[in-house]
Amino acid sequence: MYGTHMTEVASRGPVEDRRAVSATVRPARDDVAGASDQPSPGSRRPWMPSPTAVMRLLMEIAIVLGVYSAYSAVRNAGGKDVAPAFEHGSEIMRLEAFLRIDIEQRVNQWVAGDDLLSAVSALEYHTLHWWVTIGVAVWLYVRHQTEYRKASLLLAATTLLALVGFYTYPTAPPRMYDGFVDVMSVTSSWGWWEESGSPGPQSMTNEFAAMPSLHCGWAIWSGLMIFLIAKKPLVRALGVIYPLVTSFVVVGTANHYILDIVAVAGIIALAAVVIYGTPRLREMAGAADRRVTTDS
Repeated sequence: MYGTHMTEVASRGPVEDRRAVSATVRPARDDVAGASDQPSPGSRRPWMPSPTAVMRLLMEIAIVLGVYSAYSAVRNAGGKDVAPAFEHGSEIMRLEAFLRIDIEQRVNQWVAGDDLLSAVSALEYHTLHWWVTIGVAVWLYVRHQTEYRKASLLLAATTLLALVGFYTYPTAPPRMYDGFVDVMSVTSSWGWWEESGSPGPQSMTNEFAAMPSLHCGWAIWSGLMIFLIAKKPLVRALGVIYPLVTSFVVVGTANHYILDIVAVAGIIALAAVVIYGTPRLREMAGAADRRVTTDS
């Protein structure tokens, strides 16, 4: 019988022989599929973040909340002496008049004279300040981890340096002076914001913290990150437009002076050079330009 079996195998030829052998050792497809469908112990879905990533995100959120809580506490501790705040505001207006850049009242009157423009400006002032900044931070954290660390450090440095200005140079905003219209107060019945010009709750804000404009500081930071890191030209253009629109809004609503914007732009520029270094900033700008050229 054994010899007969060997004769049959030999008569099949090499191809049929390989097929016969493979059929004896190959597992059934159903068995393989069933085994692959069974998750191995400790495995997780591809879309599920790892425990390490979750903990890192929670730590980032805790740091942000801690920095902002400290910022709010110190910001409210300073700037409560009303007389110096109004004197500082007057000093800024006199300096702007000397420099011939005192355009706040004209812009404010133009915005206040148009109901739609007033409402849109108030909405932008009260809403985008938070959501754009948070959105850009999340975008960096999720999609651009290599840039997130220094970007978040730049945002924190800008916020804390602005805090020094609030504490040492409390300043009354233009809306508190005669001749200006408090657009936020006028439009408060149209939206959910309070009558003050501050974008946050009354309990967390200081009305005499105009210098420098942290509102514009966060907008400039958001725009800078979008411009340097985004790939699409349209998105990069939004990185330029958004800070310009915010600058117009803070002046038009009589919440800040032109010099408030200049001061915070200088703070960001100084902090960026210290954190990134001039060569790195040039490298990032060049890389962004190359991406746009390649995509187009």
